[in-house]
Amino acid sequence: MNTCMTNYRNVIKICICQVVLFAALTETNAQNLSFTRPGVLLPGAATDKAVDITHFNHHFFVTWKQAGNGQIMYSHLGRQYDTERTHVATPVEKEQSDYGPKLRTIGNRMYILWISKEGNLKYIFNDSDTGFNSAKVYETKFSTPVKLSLGISAGNMGDKAVLAAHTTNKNEMMYCVLRPGADGQFEEADPFFMKEKSPDYSFVTGLNNQVARFCWRSNKDDLVKYADYNTDSKKWLPAVTVANGKTKAPPVLYHIWGKERLFYIWRGNKNDSKLYYSTAVENEQPIKQTALSAYFESNYPVSVCTVDDNNFLLAYTGNDNQLYLSSFSNYDPANWMQEILHPLSSQKTLQDIVIPGAHDAGMSVLTAPGGQQPGTINECNTLTQKLSIGQQLNAGIRMFDLRAGTYNTRLHAKHCASDCMAEAIGGGYGEMLHTVSTAIRKFLQQNRQEIILLSFSHFCEKETPTAALKDSLLKLIGKELVYANTNDAIGNVPLSELAGKVIISFETENNSDSQFPNCSIANSSSAFINFKRLYAATNDIKILVQKEKAFFNAITEVQKNDIVRLDWQLTQSASEAPTICNEFENEKLSPIINGAMLLANVIKKNKSIIDHSVEGNKYLPAVINGWIEDGTIHKKNKPHILYVDVAGAWITDYCIDLNKSALYQ
Repeated sequence: MNTCMTNYRNVIKICICQVVLFAALTETNAQNLSFTRPGVLLPGAATDKAVDITHFNHHFFVTWKQAGNGQIMYSHLGRQYDTERTHVATPVEKEQSDYGPKLRTIGNRMYILWISKEGNLKYIFNDSDTGFNSAKVYETKFSTPVKLSLGISAGNMGDKAVLAAHTTNKNEMMYCVLRPGADGQFEEADPFFMKEKSPDYSFVTGLNNQVARFCWRSNKDDLVKYADYNTDSKKWLPAVTVANGKTKAPPVLYHIWGKERLFYIWRGNKNDSKLYYSTAVENEQPIKQTALSAYFESNYPVSVCTVDDNNFLLAYTGNDNQLYLSSFSNYDPANWMQEILHPLSSQKTLQDIVIPGAHDAGMSVLTAPGGQQPGTINECNTLTQKLSIGQQLNAGIRMFDLRAGTYNTRLHAKHCASDCMAEAIGGGYGEMLHTVSTAIRKFLQQNRQEIILLSFSHFCEKETPTAALKDSLLKLIGKELVYANTNDAIGNVPLSELAGKVIISFETENNSDSQFPNCSIANSSSAFINFKRLYAATNDIKILVQKEKAFFNAITEVQKNDIVRLDWQLTQSASEAPTICNEFENEKLSPIINGAMLLANVIKKNKSIIDHSVEGNKYLPAVINGWIEDGTIHKKNKPHILYVDVAGAWITDYCIDLNKSALYQ
């Protein structure tokens, strides 16, 4: 066995590069799909054929054949919200192949299937939710002898599967139905041969329990084609071309969301190794093809796996023979409220939903240090975010915590322990408010149903007069886009009234300005918005969890102006804060747990705010799910904002899941 990742507490090197769910790294939003930048899966593993990924009973698995010796390998990747995971590359002893193996769930078992060196179809199946019985290797018998070549695919069809492959005869594609018996072994199969010809094997997926769809590249012109086959009547429908796409590798298709929609994806033609995709409902011909970014490159078929209703994993073999993993969503995080909540027609309020929020939202850059000891200020102890506010908006973040300060006569976001920078020991200036405001204006002009909540605090009149700040915000954002409050509590305002607006709340007393309503942080208050929350002030995840759980247990009632906010931040210790963290990197990839993947962070003597956040954020979904299950969180105390450092589409995804759950219905 080859252990590719040890427990995250003891790891001293990164062994898995995690899927990044940030809009800044999202390369494609066409056809309502959002792809993320790929990362290396299982460093140390290498293959020169296709890799395959799937899930079984909420556990994720990947299989491949090792480059060089052809050893059949697999790895259990864990469950969606695992916070600790040991990834082990496990060989199927003495089993080799020249082609990539396949993972498929058939009935109540999961199988790994491959073509042996002799051209026979071999397989093993699982003996638990987390592994296979690789000591028992089986071989499929065919009623008519046939030798397989080039590769295989299999499509689930209830308690059976359709297998597609290529034979050793030139351009001949074959298929058969695999039926497992009570013991899990396949019954003898009848091989059939397609009239269509291809230099590669075809890819097949089940549309229902009777009909399978085959996809292949045409023998003469490399066009991507598909046709449907009824396994009961044994009849074919005419072949259809997919978006005029051409390829030099087997194209693939997946039935991955909804009841009728299909996803087609293929490598380019000739020397073009970029990936292209198209989507369409079952009974419609795919018309439009979309190219993924240039760093999505492969010479082999890719593999797709469902994570949940919104998210999917894309695994493929890179041109460097490493295993790569990306993620894509069936919604655009830039307008998720419009797609999921339909605010224009909704009488729900912000107290009925949950939105993602960013703590110290403008601190993705350090423009300049400040305070009495600016020499102690650096990115390590000042930055809280990796994305600009414009990028956070496109990643789905809808609540922003901002503190305004003046540097070189210009307004900036700031991060300091005192209201006035001059009185603070140290602090830092981040994004310019001009950049933030114009990003908000542009975003709302393009996304007419999204709702943004800005919360300003830590005011210093002698440094940044409140009147000047208000004038600047109204001028740059546009008065028509700023919500003008006519109510006494946020819980009385329907989403339909807020759609397409930004609510700019000020944490100040006696503010009667309707366009800048009061907000507060208290057990109870008369402010328009009262953020009911608890700040744990710790760098220990166990203490954070304990304090936040006690906070929710203590909530006995929620007033009409209360917005319950889960404050999920790990902060630096007193000894860490004044130091410069060794090897600090302003990374463009975010090590946040998502789906089955975990990126173990390099252990450092001094951890940055970003480091702490990365480590703490991976626990958030698992902890909240546990609290919902045990009744700590319920309908009367549910959070309305999940408020984090290192905010990105990962937290948007989770908020969408919660909004669809019974807790928010």
